[in-house]
Amino acid sequence: MEGSLKEGSKQHSPNEKIAQLGKRLINQFFILLKTAQIHDSGNVALSQPVENLLAIMQELRSETGTDVSIQVEDDHIFVNETKLKMDIEGFISFIAVIEEFKKRQMGGIHFKTEVNGSDLRKFAWTMIHLDPKQTPPFQMLNEEIIKQGISSIEIEPMETQKEVVSEVTTDTKQTAQNTYMRTVSIVSEVMESVKLRQSVSLRKSKRLVQTLVDMLLQDETTILGLTTLRIHDEYTYAHCVNVGILAMAIGQRLGYNRKRLGELGLSAIFHDIGKADVPLEILNKPSEFTEEEWKIMRRHPILGVKHLIKLKGLDDLAMKIIIGGFEHHLNYDLSGYPKLNTKRNLTLFGRIISLVDCYDALTSSRVYNRIPFPPDKALKFMLSKSGKAFDPILMKIFVNCLGIYPLGSLVVLSTGEMGVVIQTNPHPDKADRPKVKLITDCQGNEKEGQVLDLSLIDPNTQSYPHSITKTVDAHKHGIEVGRYFI
Repeated sequence: MEGSLKEGSKQHSPNEKIAQLGKRLINQFFILLKTAQIHDSGNVALSQPVENLLAIMQELRSETGTDVSIQVEDDHIFVNETKLKMDIEGFISFIAVIEEFKKRQMGGIHFKTEVNGSDLRKFAWTMIHLDPKQTPPFQMLNEEIIKQGISSIEIEPMETQKEVVSEVTTDTKQTAQNTYMRTVSIVSEVMESVKLRQSVSLRKSKRLVQTLVDMLLQDETTILGLTTLRIHDEYTYAHCVNVGILAMAIGQRLGYNRKRLGELGLSAIFHDIGKADVPLEILNKPSEFTEEEWKIMRRHPILGVKHLIKLKGLDDLAMKIIIGGFEHHLNYDLSGYPKLNTKRNLTLFGRIISLVDCYDALTSSRVYNRIPFPPDKALKFMLSKSGKAFDPILMKIFVNCLGIYPLGSLVVLSTGEMGVVIQTNPHPDKADRPKVKLITDCQGNEKEGQVLDLSLIDPNTQSYPHSITKTVDAHKHGIEVGRYFI
């Protein structure tokens, strides 16, 4: 694996310190709940998790000067009003804590300064053993906490959700869209420079990719949603940017730091630079390639190496870009192209780019069979190639990243209404319950509908009011799903 997956030792800003302590707090709270699930509140097994939790709370109070609180809003956790970023290390604890909050219709926990080990033990045991199916679950839990005499811990109800709306403001979406389009434009400029045999500089590209990294870390859904846009007149360039974004989404789950994500993004964005030498009549051909045309297309990884090796100031980053571009069609088992004389292990960058390149190509309308796969069908096809064309571990990570119903999937609900998946569910057990924006009524009439969180249970019936019955092909229905992400 290329380099280290973790950042080196460095000084952290106050917000970063709170975020780190917050992640540790959630992890220890999760451990305490799991321990309380199998032991009585007085059992010695709870001692260590309780001590650890109290120690972290003390550190947080020292940093912030306030009591400690945990809030859950939608699928996000806040500790003392600092939003925590879910990463691969804390994935299980984050999801479990969010689920426990939702089951109890609980929006927050407030730990007062005087909280002690005895109260933590009793609270954790009470919370985990009180049946959340008793209605109303929040009121039942709150009454039990008071009955137990726990005064140093208070809980807050989850805010009633009249309609699920995007957390992202219009301004934020517009900024993301502008950055995406600027990146497409820069890729176009670089490719044109290659065609004209001019010197190539990646300075502007580095800056824009780093902006994409920051946006991805801040709001992954908005950036991933942009990959559903279909810019037909600029397909080659938009495809390159999509591959960069999808690759960085995988890198984020591998624990890559900001710098490393930028390197992966650049490598992925310029993986197809060799296509600058492929005639436009072949790139834009509306029908199937002839064998001779396929031979020309299959040369683009080698052509890309020839151009990239001429980059000003060839350095470690340039080499990563070169290798990523060279390897992206080799396949995991080396059955792809260009053909190699000797066996070699593919780099992690190459394996990531190969996977996301295929996904974006399959779901786009100007490559391979010229008819795009629906997102879920593309993943199903790729899963059939896992272990041969694709790294099986990375394939699993990618499926977890996109969900059973990836962003942009067109789905039919149990009510007969049709909607577009605009946010996946990070909980593995609820991967089939994403957020969906309704676009038709049950008669098929187009409408500007609300956004539904399919993971929410109706507290009155204790059942899901909406479920997905099937996916449908947006291309066949003439629906441009990308417009629901801008």
